[in-house]
Amino acid sequence: MACDLHLHSTASDGGFTPSQVVEYASQIGLTCISLTDHDTFYGIPEAQKKADELGMPFIPGIEMTSVYEDVEIHILGYFSDCEEPSIKEALIRGKETTSRRLTAIAEKLTALGYPLTMDEVRSYAGQGSMGRPHLARAMLERGYVESIHEAFERFIGSDGVAYVPPLGNTPEEVYKLIRQAGGISAIAHPGLVGRADMMQENEILTHREWGAMAIEAFHPRHDDYVSSFYCNLAQKYRMGIVGGSDCHGSYYPKIMMNRKAVPDWVAEKFRIFSEKHKKASTGSSRLTMGKHQGVC
Repeated sequence: MACDLHLHSTASDGGFTPSQVVEYASQIGLTCISLTDHDTFYGIPEAQKKADELGMPFIPGIEMTSVYEDVEIHILGYFSDCEEPSIKEALIRGKETTSRRLTAIAEKLTALGYPLTMDEVRSYAGQGSMGRPHLARAMLERGYVESIHEAFERFIGSDGVAYVPPLGNTPEEVYKLIRQAGGISAIAHPGLVGRADMMQENEILTHREWGAMAIEAFHPRHDDYVSSFYCNLAQKYRMGIVGGSDCHGSYYPKIMMNRKAVPDWVAEKFRIFSEKHKKASTGSSRLTMGKHQGVC
């Protein structure tokens, strides 16, 4: 069964609307997906509705931002209920923190001779979650850079002249929030966590002790060695295995949904892992996916 458990939409920094994400996934033959926008559930209702119309199993998800030693570490969450108050309150606080950070970056850019207003940045985010990619698009529109990649490389990435370190919840706090909401947490793309080296075994074990339940072993920027490395660690420490394309749609056309991006066995392994987790924590055996019950 073909799944993709890491997808973005216009609710954060993707180029497809939530409905278009589901439609495209169906067209290429995916049979189960999760929408995991950055720090928001805004796109979930629309995606869920379209998935129900198409008869596609759908898992409500999110990619939450955490910070450890000034490094952003992204954490995937998969849910049966996106309405748990504590996680929604944390997302509101995170939105405010992100806005302050982006304002500080915009002020640095203005001081460097590249003026931007926050209204411009917000216009690219719409009602969804705002982030540095929206700032990069504003720079592109102004003609300050020739690509989003250049915006990050020269200006707003970790080595850029206008970079401002992130603030936010620690990984341990994010894992706790996801667990309290009855969700399953996974370390997102540990092969690229904002540093030159991949996350090592001792770090994976630390995250497990903090509350991480699964590892995103399969990602477009993980080669076969990296994927195998994390699959072996997941088995060693009895963690779940997930994977996805991290597709951002038309904004990043080099990385699109792919029927072969994640091995078919991942869906079944995740289903079994999820059922065991739900039985242990709530007595319920399945994540809820609208009209189409089951995990992938």
